[in-house]
Amino acid sequence: MAHVGYFRWYAYIKEIIKQFYNKEKPSIFEIGCGTGSLGEYLEKDGYPYIASDISFQMCFEAQKKLGKTICADGRILPLKDSAYFDVILFLYDGINYLLTKEEYDKLFNETYSHLKPFGLFLFDITTLYNSKNNFNEYLDADDYGDYFYFRHSYFDSARSVQYNDFIIFKRKYFNNIIESDKEEDLYVKATEHHVQRIFPVDAIKNLIDKDKFDIVGIWDGFSFKKPNSRSERVHFLLRKKGKS
Repeated sequence: MAHVGYFRWYAYIKEIIKQFYNKEKPSIFEIGCGTGSLGEYLEKDGYPYIASDISFQMCFEAQKKLGKTICADGRILPLKDSAYFDVILFLYDGINYLLTKEEYDKLFNETYSHLKPFGLFLFDITTLYNSKNNFNEYLDADDYGDYFYFRHSYFDSARSVQYNDFIIFKRKYFNNIIESDKEEDLYVKATEHHVQRIFPVDAIKNLIDKDKFDIVGIWDGFSFKKPNSRSERVHFLLRKKGKS
């Protein structure tokens, strides 16, 4: 994820809050925080912020930056009924890991339950255009010295499913030095298999419960412009309905 410009995400979130939420430092809950890189910016800027991720390993890494995290599935948030936030985030196409309408319903119900009246839910999706043109039979590799990886991305257009497979090799160290002269002992191999469902923008729009949320905006990535047929990322901003 070294290529990700987290400051750009942070600046975009700040601008959204400025334009659409009447509070200088709203409380923020993030689903899918990863290693906490975005959360670092939010915390340093004084936002009341809580990070969560479904992966224990991600939470372990995020704790090193943030000091606290919650290991949680966005479809079943382990929060008290009294836990309410001004803003909930689910970014970097994490929502694309939901594969069915029922899973989206669960997520929207959970975010609705833990937002304050008129609170905001910001999420983004990766698009069919992005999968078809950028990540179908895409190969990538990089070497960071202590570890390196191979990536193979491929798209099943018939099912609208994006696959991303990683093979990761991490160098073994003992007492901060390599203590083996056997080549096969120098690295630990790990694999990851990622599956995302790429719903069209209109399909996502239709999944949103209009009795629970108003759609504030649907925008081409990092802008306030309408998405188009060549949009690679689309942001959705929802506002919870309710009485203040």
